[in-house]
Amino acid sequence: MRLARRLSIRVRLTVGTLVIAGVFFAGTAVVVHRQVDSILRSSSVMLLEGDLAQYQQEIADGRSSNLDTPAQGQLVAVIDPVGRVMQSSLPAELEPQLSALAAAGTAVQDVRTPAARYLVLARQVSSSDGVWSVVTARNEAASSLSLDNLTRALAWGLVILTLLFGVGSWLLASAALRPVSAMRRTAERLTGSASVELLPVGPAHDELFYLASTLNDLITQLRASADREKQLVSDASHELRTPLAILQTQLELAHLSTGDADALLGEIESAERTVQRLSALAASLLELTRIEGMTAQETTTFDDLAEELADAIDRARLISIGSEIVVDYEVLPDGTDGGGERESAAETVTGPSPSASPWPPPSLSPPTVPPATSTPPATPMPPAGRSRNEVFDLSGRSFGRVADNLLGNAIVAVNEAAGPGTGSVRATLARTADGIRLEISDTGPGMSPDFIPLAFDRFAREDESRGGTRPGSRGAGLGLSIVLALVASAGGTVTMTNRRPRGLSAVVTLPASRDPAHPPAPAAAPSPPPPPPSQDQNA
Repeated sequence: MRLARRLSIRVRLTVGTLVIAGVFFAGTAVVVHRQVDSILRSSSVMLLEGDLAQYQQEIADGRSSNLDTPAQGQLVAVIDPVGRVMQSSLPAELEPQLSALAAAGTAVQDVRTPAARYLVLARQVSSSDGVWSVVTARNEAASSLSLDNLTRALAWGLVILTLLFGVGSWLLASAALRPVSAMRRTAERLTGSASVELLPVGPAHDELFYLASTLNDLITQLRASADREKQLVSDASHELRTPLAILQTQLELAHLSTGDADALLGEIESAERTVQRLSALAASLLELTRIEGMTAQETTTFDDLAEELADAIDRARLISIGSEIVVDYEVLPDGTDGGGERESAAETVTGPSPSASPWPPPSLSPPTVPPATSTPPATPMPPAGRSRNEVFDLSGRSFGRVADNLLGNAIVAVNEAAGPGTGSVRATLARTADGIRLEISDTGPGMSPDFIPLAFDRFAREDESRGGTRPGSRGAGLGLSIVLALVASAGGTVTMTNRRPRGLSAVVTLPASRDPAHPPAPAAAPSPPPPPPSQDQNA
């Protein structure tokens, strides 16, 4: 058994085929041999019965005194009622056994002598003179010779057919395994190389097709994982280089300020802020890499997402304390046509001189799309009676992170815009025909149309010195990348468009889960408060 396991698949298939073919052909040869033997024996018995019938008729007709002479090759012996042999053409080696053969009964007897093998048949015939015995015999030498020749022919045929079957099995196994060999050669070329080649996939939709497709998917995932690791290392080395240089300079200045307590304290505080920024940057990079590499998905119901949005609004109001920004939200459980239930809440977080801004502000109506971007039309309202038990492939915590980042960016943009820090931020969560739609709008300065296509890239920050209009770009530029990664992992999309005359709208669409049998996950615990908007959550 151990030796068989060491053999190649081609050899094992060929050997197994040879064994099966040998057993099949041997069994066929045995059956044919027995059938031919039976036919020859039946023919001999019929000839014997024919010889007996002639003499039986003559004796029954009373012509026993004038019996016909046996023909050439016909072996017959006739014995009268008193035991005398009236006529005999039996060979000499059967003469001594004639009395025993006549008294043996009506069964066919197989008599073997040193010279030959005979089939013998005896019958008793009653007449007016008494009971006569007729014995006939048939030399089986010709039948035995024919049977021996057939046996040799079957043996040679068995060997030749088995060998031909083995050769055919070897060729068929080689042809069937040729795609496997091609995949192995391709895999050898891919080992240790930077090639983007995949394993060859045949045109036939057979087992090898599905094997190659599955392996190609695995190779693609492994390459994507390796690319993410390389990207993480590259991003970390690129983005950490400047903060580390700044930290080193701050520490050197702290050494020079040992004689001045106030200056030393200032340098230590500055270095602490730099370390905090480094920690937030590293955490964002690790989180982004984890999101892009995760495969298992938690599911959440619409009600859980609505609760998570309410928690995110509360957190957004906390970080907007000190400004006069209206932060509110609206939940449309039955779509966007205005005919269903609505849940909404609004709150004005005021600073030293409170002044509430009404919603909607004039600057947010109506929304328009600049030529550089495009916004898909709102999905029509689903028909009445649609199941409200649908789930979405995004955990509540991840949805809260999406809302936190987008709300934080909006608040920073409104708060740091030119002029007093007043304005509005509004979030709307609504059902659509195939999922949900989250829109977060603000009255900030918007984004440069040239930057919008790049807003979701890693470390993309709009620079006011290069025509940027949106402030608050001091972060690492990973917030929108995290948003896109989370939404894309659930099969959704994110779009950003400028509003006229000012403001920005971010729209997140999530499709319902394609696996209705997947049970919804329990509601996730509220997400922790997001980091300060001036760090990584800003684009």
